Amino acid sequence: MNPSKQNVHVSLPVHGPAPVVCRMLRSRGGHDDAHLGIDWRHGNSTIASYWCTATMENIGPDDHFAHAHECVEGRACFKKPLE
Repeated sequence: MNPSKQNVHVSLPVHGPAPVVCRMLRSRGGHDDAHLGIDWRHGNSTIASYWCTATMENIGPDDHFAHAHECVEGRACFKKPLE
């Protein structure tokens, strides 16, 4: 199969209220869409990198990846955002 003919899945940007993510989660590189009303916490950027400030790594204290889709309520190390 010709690689240029393969189907590529691209996540479409999500508009609307941002999901609640762990207050320890940080992102770099995904803020380029802010002017379009797309918040980094949606986790759909193809260029963003994420890390946990508790570990300062791309994995959290529970050894799972730090990402906006993963660092949500229900995860053992989740910390609710401060208001």
